[in-house]
Amino acid sequence: MGDFFTLMSGPLLASVVMSPVHCLFGLHIVRRGVIFIDLAVAQMAALGMAIAVAGGHDVYSSQTYWLALAFALGTAIAISLTRFKLGRVPHEAIIGIIFVLASALGIVVLEKSPHGPEELKGMMSGSILFVQPADMQTTAIAYGLILVIAILVWKPTAAISLNSPEAPTGTKRVLIDFIFYGLLAFVVASSVKIAGVLVVFTWLVMPPVAAFLWVSKMKHAVIASLPIAIVGSVIGLWISFKYDWPTGPAIVVVLGGIVAALYLVKLFVPEKDAIDAEAVHT
Repeated sequence: MGDFFTLMSGPLLASVVMSPVHCLFGLHIVRRGVIFIDLAVAQMAALGMAIAVAGGHDVYSSQTYWLALAFALGTAIAISLTRFKLGRVPHEAIIGIIFVLASALGIVVLEKSPHGPEELKGMMSGSILFVQPADMQTTAIAYGLILVIAILVWKPTAAISLNSPEAPTGTKRVLIDFIFYGLLAFVVASSVKIAGVLVVFTWLVMPPVAAFLWVSKMKHAVIASLPIAIVGSVIGLWISFKYDWPTGPAIVVVLGGIVAALYLVKLFVPEKDAIDAEAVHT
């Protein structure tokens, strides 16, 4: 066990620092029913990375990060605006189209790179195994600032997510959505290069889904989802260390297993209260 903590100190720290931030955004994503928005934003960030790498920049360079951030932020803005005047077209369909286009363009771009298949695999599964504790300092500071802003706009953001009568409307709603999706873009762009698209999506969606299977109130879901994300990630890292599994996919499989197990248990528990829209102060 000592070897595990020694060799996995960087990935363990990354999981503890990164997964809770994703959970908080994921709670809103799940309640809004726009599940694939995080995957679309992450894939667009990966497309920005692919273009930078194909242009000769290192995957960890500042040029690659800023291009990934620009693509992620542009996608977040586009998604927040395209919910208007869609008629019979579900917003999720637009998000799905963005994801598919980003995936296809990423393949096209990296096809011209000498190590295209390996780079594409790295963007999907990430390189969290090679993270060092010192590498997380800047990320931890950035996530701390993002958390502060997210907490400041938590009440109106929750009102929109819960479709509450108290939710802001008009220009104020657009502004709150822009802040929310903009912060999500920063988180995703920072995370994709470390954890990969699959793990980012997993952290954003699976712990909130596991929590909402059992609780209805947002504050209770926060309390439930954070330990699920951290414990699931640590178990995934241990399995990766013990059985030589790819690290990112191991985290995905473990958290997916937790969601499946909680759902199966719930099938045998009498349903008491359905998840309904709640008052924002809860």
